[in-house]
Amino acid sequence: MTKKEIINYQFAERIKSALIIGSKMLTVLETLEGRELEGAKKAIFAFFDGLSAETGIALNATRMQEFALVDEKLRQVKIKIEGDDYTEAHATLGRAVSHATTACANAMSTLMEDGLL
Repeated sequence: MTKKEIINYQFAERIKSALIIGSKMLTVLETLEGRELEGAKKAIFAFFDGLSAETGIALNATRMQEFALVDEKLRQVKIKIEGDDYTEAHATLGRAVSHATTACANAMSTLMEDGLL
């Protein structure tokens, strides 16, 4: 059980960290215009696509449904960005962080009970 919890924790922490980085990228995106904005959108979409692939790997490795929820939120964030709805994109990204945090907390609780954290 401990090996499984360590793997779950590692995936959750890595994804949570990437989501926070994505949020910072989104904040910068909001300040851009014209060609810069279009280029930045391509870059952030590539970042979110990579993160989506990572959440898929995490889901397959852990079977934790929180990762499927994170992936769905990433799809929604991209739609919001395409529509220039940055306020809702931030809110949706925040919900994705919450799902990753839940996955992390569940694993962390077990690891703390075992004295490993």
